[in-house]
Amino acid sequence: MYHLKEIAKITNGTFHGSEDHECFYFLTDSRQLTDNSGGVFFALVSERNDGHKYISELIERGVHNFVVSDKAIIKDEYLKKDISFVVVNDTLKALHQLAIYHRQKFEIPVIGITGSNGKTMVKEWLFQLLKEDHVICRSPKSYNSQIGVPLSVLNLNEKHTLGIFEAGISQPNEMEKLQKIIQPTSGIFTSLGHAHDEGFMNREQKVEEKWKLFSGCESIIVNKFDSPRLNVKSQSKIITIGQDANCDFSLTYEIKNEQTFITLKNANKNYNFTIKFIDKASILNCITCIVTLLNLGYDENIIQQRLNHLQSIALRLEVKNGINNSILINDFYNSDLDSIKIALSFLNQQHRRTKKVLIVSDIEQSGKSNSELYAELESLISQNKIDLLIGIGAAISTNKRLFKEHSLFYADVKAFVSDLKRIQNELHHSTILLKGAHSFKFEEISKLLQLKSHDTVLEINLNKLTHNINYYRSLIGKQTQLMCMVKAMGYGSGSSEIAKTLQHIGVNYLAVAYADEGVELRDANISLPIMVMSPERDSFEDIIKYNLEPEIYSFKLLNDFVAALDRLGVNEAYPIHIKIDTGMKRLGFEIGDMEELTKKLKQFPQVKIKSAFSHLVATDNKDLDFFTNEQIEKFKICFSQLEKALGYSFLKHICNSGGITRFKNAHFDMVRLGIGMYGFGVNKEEQHLLENVSTLKTRISQIKSANKSETIGYNRKGIAEKDLIIATIPIGYADGFHRTLGNGNYGVFINNIFCKTIGNICMDMCMIDITNIKCEEGDEVIVFENAGQVNQMATAMNSIAYEVLTNISSRVKRVYTQE
Repeated sequence: MYHLKEIAKITNGTFHGSEDHECFYFLTDSRQLTDNSGGVFFALVSERNDGHKYISELIERGVHNFVVSDKAIIKDEYLKKDISFVVVNDTLKALHQLAIYHRQKFEIPVIGITGSNGKTMVKEWLFQLLKEDHVICRSPKSYNSQIGVPLSVLNLNEKHTLGIFEAGISQPNEMEKLQKIIQPTSGIFTSLGHAHDEGFMNREQKVEEKWKLFSGCESIIVNKFDSPRLNVKSQSKIITIGQDANCDFSLTYEIKNEQTFITLKNANKNYNFTIKFIDKASILNCITCIVTLLNLGYDENIIQQRLNHLQSIALRLEVKNGINNSILINDFYNSDLDSIKIALSFLNQQHRRTKKVLIVSDIEQSGKSNSELYAELESLISQNKIDLLIGIGAAISTNKRLFKEHSLFYADVKAFVSDLKRIQNELHHSTILLKGAHSFKFEEISKLLQLKSHDTVLEINLNKLTHNINYYRSLIGKQTQLMCMVKAMGYGSGSSEIAKTLQHIGVNYLAVAYADEGVELRDANISLPIMVMSPERDSFEDIIKYNLEPEIYSFKLLNDFVAALDRLGVNEAYPIHIKIDTGMKRLGFEIGDMEELTKKLKQFPQVKIKSAFSHLVATDNKDLDFFTNEQIEKFKICFSQLEKALGYSFLKHICNSGGITRFKNAHFDMVRLGIGMYGFGVNKEEQHLLENVSTLKTRISQIKSANKSETIGYNRKGIAEKDLIIATIPIGYADGFHRTLGNGNYGVFINNIFCKTIGNICMDMCMIDITNIKCEEGDEVIVFENAGQVNQMATAMNSIAYEVLTNISSRVKRVYTQE
């Protein structure tokens, strides 16, 4: 806890206000406000956003303490309301200064973790393995950035006996700042991979920058298994893990009977361990944890006992449709106050249901007494306006007196399940957050509350969507705005959820094809400006009612829309977007129309151009670059003529995803991002820097034999040329798996092995050849999980990736995941 005047002193700031309030927690994102008492908001300023513009809103929501860099934001009316401010030169630097000061108050061991992959998994598993012996402060989720690290370290208190913090960087000169905040006493380097390569001159520079975290560490554990040539130098004790016999721990492992048998050779001693994880990433992360415990002096028998109880970690939240018209948020792999705060913040961003329900288990160790712990939980519940609390576990049930009315408590999951039928009306039309420690097995609750649908799902990773957006942001200037295309159900991914994420990360504009898509977004509380690219005359009333902005591409459409504005009594100039046809020959005014268009627009004060734009036809084809440049020049002529004649400026945009990358001279005021944000690059180099957002998967319904010469499917099109084993999977042309993919023209992936279709594709299912493939009924089947597979599927359909994505039927369940 700090007083605001103390924060001013630590950060070399100046205090303004009448009250020196106590500050218990620190906030940098107005959307994550969970408790308006005792919080201090740092108004961070970035290339894309400015925290100062949210201060008035936060004051209305009850926040009294602010750290700002713009003194002009302080108003007399604020000071009269006991609102207090600290003014500093740089709010991010001030947050770092406070975290450094706070860290120096604790003389406890701190493990600092960095690497390209596995940081969060190693941190969470170390927490599981060491929590019996320590009260641990660790980074919440993946809080490893210039903002996340100081917020994590500021959670340290006098009861903690160990800290575990992860640090990630994307460019030079970042890690030195994080090292000063974390001040690790020992370090872990998890792996070296391609992540953020684009931010560094070469791999050597990236390693050198990451290594700065370990300044002052007593020992550093380095997993070199996948990077045997990784060379590092340090005055600290370095402990290496790898395949090479020269490593301090030489590693071999064998997978058998769904277990992994590990042998670590150190000097003349062999250590043997067994784990229940069989994927390579989990194996290597687990081995890093094992060596960490050995370095801490743990006996191998104790380590094995704890490995037997090691639980897999879901590093992401899942959003699913639930029973009784509810929305279900699954986050049931840990339950501590920090992760509960993050999950509640995510819950508050969901606006499709009016009622909020929290189902929570006993909270994992925190170093606090139960009465103190659950009193703090009750405060969080009140601040977040949770309508119904369902507590599961002995500890929370024992402390139920601390919670207000309209709460239900159960000794265990079994008791809750037994009572579900009686209370399920309480869950009707609500957003339900499941937040439970892994030992409580909330998976059973999730299965009961999840709306049953067929096994084919499209999984959308919202973190990867954000990664791709940020990649394209790195290509455009600070002043260039970003419009994101969410038409056609967000390229198949679901427009509402995609739009919520885009709004959350601060894009400037959205675009839809038709007005009803825009209406759906407004109903989902999307407040961003939305351009309607194909406005129909019958939809004008909805466009105006829901504050949507139409594309105007012809004189008739302009006249009709102005008439609609007059008919509906709209007095202020309405924003419109002028479409210019520079060579697509689809929709839009042509270069010869500009003079007449300006005359019309001068006659119509009812409208005002918000933007003028055109559509490039071949940004992915180098052979047609001459035509693309001709289009750009035509566009310049048109918008210059409009601006000069009308006497005011407006936004100009012509670049699509490919244009953003290849025609940086044409970014103008805004760019339009479409398929690129879903992980599809314009070339191989860019594809390497993007992450796949969508995974289409299903499960095997039935396995059977087909003897030689037997036929499979409609019209006996599939013929067994030899004895076969075939599987039926529940995906067909009604789901978007096109009929052209049948009869061996394409296939799916089982256990990473490509299995061709056999016979015609049916409406709801299809058959695949799994001869010699080890699999069982119920096993997972991947239709696609990366851009390469989507493109291969498109080629088999004689089509393009756009059609593959947008063809996925609405009956295919969308599952959204987020770390």
